[in-house]
Amino acid sequence: MRKNSVLNDKLVIQPVFISLQHKHVFMGPCRYGIGEELTYDYDHEMAQKDLEYFEKDMNDYLNPAEVELLDTKFIEWHEDFAVPEDQLNAAIAENEKVDAYLISGTRLISYVSTIIGKRTNKPLVWVPLSKSKQSRLGGIDASAHMHALGYHEMYNALDFGELNRMFRIMRVRKALKNTKIMYALRNNVLSFGCVSSFINLQDVTDRFGTEIVNYNGREFFNMMDEFTEEDNEQAKKYAEELVREANAVHMPAENIVNDCKFYLAVNKVLDQYDCNAFTIPCFEMCATRELNKRHLTFCLTNSLLKDDGIPAACAADVGSVISLDIMMNIARKSPHMGNCMVMVKDIENNTMRILHDVATRCMKGYDNPDKVDYVSFTKGNWGATMRYDFAKDAGETITMINISPKMDKIMIAKGEITGCDDFLTQECKHAVVFKVKDARDFHAKQEYFGQHYVWVYGDYTEDLKAFAKLMGMEAVLA
Repeated sequence: MRKNSVLNDKLVIQPVFISLQHKHVFMGPCRYGIGEELTYDYDHEMAQKDLEYFEKDMNDYLNPAEVELLDTKFIEWHEDFAVPEDQLNAAIAENEKVDAYLISGTRLISYVSTIIGKRTNKPLVWVPLSKSKQSRLGGIDASAHMHALGYHEMYNALDFGELNRMFRIMRVRKALKNTKIMYALRNNVLSFGCVSSFINLQDVTDRFGTEIVNYNGREFFNMMDEFTEEDNEQAKKYAEELVREANAVHMPAENIVNDCKFYLAVNKVLDQYDCNAFTIPCFEMCATRELNKRHLTFCLTNSLLKDDGIPAACAADVGSVISLDIMMNIARKSPHMGNCMVMVKDIENNTMRILHDVATRCMKGYDNPDKVDYVSFTKGNWGATMRYDFAKDAGETITMINISPKMDKIMIAKGEITGCDDFLTQECKHAVVFKVKDARDFHAKQEYFGQHYVWVYGDYTEDLKAFAKLMGMEAVLA
């Protein structure tokens, strides 16, 4: 995993525990108990026990790979209902780096919660303790108040499973905001290979906060021409490693070195410009004849980058870079992408396929790599591509997405793998074959999104619907 992978961001969470503790002994409609139950010491003891439950729940149930927990801040207030400024200021002292406040407590937490929300303008999240038998109303009460004021990010999770989903989706948003795409075209024009990529690159930045850096793709070749002996040796060693770890190699192994040289050049430029995502126009660069001259394609680079945690899309498709980014962060898997089409001759079985020569080793998880085959893209036996026999996974569920050109809609669909086409065939034909609920409906909706779909193993429909809602996008289900 590269040090600047889009997967490395964590959501910074500030836990806050709020407790109303009575200083005086009395009974009334707002106070229950008898004897010592009416004392400050009793209130304090009960609050400390619930605080311990809260901190144990966070340690037990939150994913440390996705969430950075700051030290819990404790706010104690009393029956004069004056919120201590020193404790409140301490609770929000790190607001600049905090992504969300996770709030729990004992009595009347809603009022203090609203103060935190107004002063920080950050998402507020409430969750009941795992020992609770029912939902808590403090967060509901505060949410209604804050929503009415125009604060939209108020979340009341019913359990830690739901909370983890909320945090996961918020972390995806953060990752997109911290994504910087190397767009290997000299200006903000569409690639001839994918006109459904975008309408305006500014729409990408406005929606996701993603930065885009234009770059002249020919400069990669100039860099390769200036490689040192050390650079060339590094590319050779990397190619040897790929061959050694492969399931099988169906092309001259020495020809993989050229593709590894390009991969090395891209990595150098990504580091130079502090980018963590990549796309390059296949057709335009092919027409320069540089690929023919150097005996390489971009397929292997795109596959390797995705395994490094770097979204890398074919055909200068910025929309697919965003889709890859989303799926990589939600599923923690390296996706496949490609042209998505209905198998017309088998439409009654709702059969479809997605094809491109950019399978990866980590499609089932970054901690669970598969062995892959290597096949040449060209009939000249050069241009290395990763191949995987998807037929081995027949019956597995997959989830696929596409972003509309205006970046305002996301299409979400599920399928079931039924086979694999052209596993060892040269050219851009390697395809996963699958069936969907209704291929005709999929096709009708697809014309508003375009040709390239990004997919991963597993069902992530609910996460993606939650992401669409968070980003203010329309979710189109197929």
